[in-house]
Parts: sequence; C-alpha cells; structure tokens
Amino acid sequence: MARLTAPLLSLAASGTIAKAITYSSWKGIAYARTRVVPANPKSVAQLEVRGVFSTLNEMWKRMPQLARDPWQNDVVSLPLTARNRHIQENVGVLKDESDMNNLVMSVAQGQAVPPEGASFTPGSDQITIAADTPTAPVGYTLTSMIVAVCKDGDPSPVFTTTTIAEEDDSDPYSVVLDSLAQVAYQCAIWCKWTRDSDSKVFYSSAARGQATPTA
Repeated sequence: MARLTAPLLSLAASGTIAKAITYSSWKGIAYARTRVVPANPKSVAQLEVRGVFSTLNEMWKRMPQLARDPWQNDVVSLPLTARNRHIQENVGVLKDESDMNNLVMSVAQGQAVPPEGASFTPGSDQITIAADTPTAPVGYTLTSMIVAVCKDGDPSPVFTTTTIAEEDDSDPYSVVLDSLAQVAYQCAIWCKWTRDSDSKVFYSSAARGQATPTA
C-alpha cells in the first residue's frame, strides 16, 4: 500500500482507475493499492473469518471500559481504532477454532510485565481470579490488576458474549466475580503499570485460563 500526499496531482482521490489501482484514505491518510477482486468471496475460509470478525465486533460492543483500556492505550498516536486493534489481534488466532481459548484479552505496551502465578478458581455461581505480584520493571509502579471473564463458545458462526471486568488496587490481588452462569468462561488478569518519570499508564499482556462455575 502506497501512502500519498497529492494523489493524481490533486488534493484528494478515491475510487478505482482502469480496474488496476484503488485510491482511498484511512483516518485521514491517503493511500493507493492494487485493486483486488476476490476469487470466491463465499469460500469456507472467508465465511469463517467473517464469522470470527462478527463475534469480535459484537464482543467489543458489550465490553466495559476496563476491558477496553489496554486496546485504547495501544493505539494512541496510531491510525487505528481500538476496536480494530482488538479484532486484528484476535481474528488469526481464533480462526478455525471451536472455542476461544486463544482469545487475546489484553496487549502489552512498553516494559509492562504480566502477573505471576495466576489462578482461576470456580465456586458456586462464581469464579475467583488471583495472581502474584510480579517484579516491577525499573522505573515502574504497579497501580492495579484488572480481571475479566466472558462466556466461551465457538467464535464462528457469530457468537455473542458479554465481558465482565473488575479492578483490584491492593496486594494480594484477588477478585471474586459472582452471579455467573454454570457454563465455561474465558478468564484473564493483567497488570496496570504507571511509569514513574511521567505517570504514563502501560498495560501488560494477560495471564489466561478457563473456569466453569459450579451449582
């Protein structure tokens, strides 16, 4: 993809020329690319990707701010939305899967390190999520840990699931999520770090697991 400053000697351009080059823009950045015509827009592989894409899109709509924060933090100053970053990271790892064990629930920035020794313990209509405090990178302070769960399922065709998230700002880090259904849940816990020099926030990748509440 070529980035443009004055396409076709004009201030802007869009559309396809001679069925060969497509001009468009993304978040205000003009670009040109070779025109691509899908050979079979309804192949099994393409339908699978579309199903996963729709699942992730619906997940984002039902995601609380705590669960969105790492994605929004990851795209600061980038020509990409947090929703698209979430989808981009997950489409490839969920395609052809019958569950969401590979679901990425947080992405790391800077020197943010993840929790250590995470546990996901089911109980009566609840899951207790806990983790040990990792060694802090030089110049960073651990602000809190965030936990999140969502119901598991086949990501394609479209599967609708709501994320539940809570934050714990004191050691030992442990959160009980209750009033849950007796089904399998995808679980995660990640760290929120603050850089001492400028108070900038960084999130770690998530420690991941699965748990099913009991009766």
